[in-house]
Amino acid sequence: MLTRSEIELLRQDLNAALKVVGPDEIEDAETLLHENGFSAEEFEIIQQGNPAPAFPSAITGTVVVLRMTSGAAKEYDAGSGSRWLVELDRDLKAKVFGLPH
Repeated sequence: MLTRSEIELLRQDLNAALKVVGPDEIEDAETLLHENGFSAEEFEIIQQGNPAPAFPSAITGTVVVLRMTSGAAKEYDAGSGSRWLVELDRDLKAKVFGLPH
């Protein structure tokens, strides 16, 4: 029988495994925000894994980038082989999230 702490560790491992994007992609997104004149603190990056992936397959899902100060948001396909960072950069340049401060 597993202890409570072992169960919690398993939950944490499962949650980490189901993440659509890794910490390096989050850092890349924050770099893009800064390069385009925005503050990363204005934004929230929300990821949602595909609830029913076909196994075995790469984890896919979506990433929503939300500018909290204006409410502007955009959803991107994310996961293996996605181009969400390229699309985010394009949208930042196109002022989809408004003007930087």
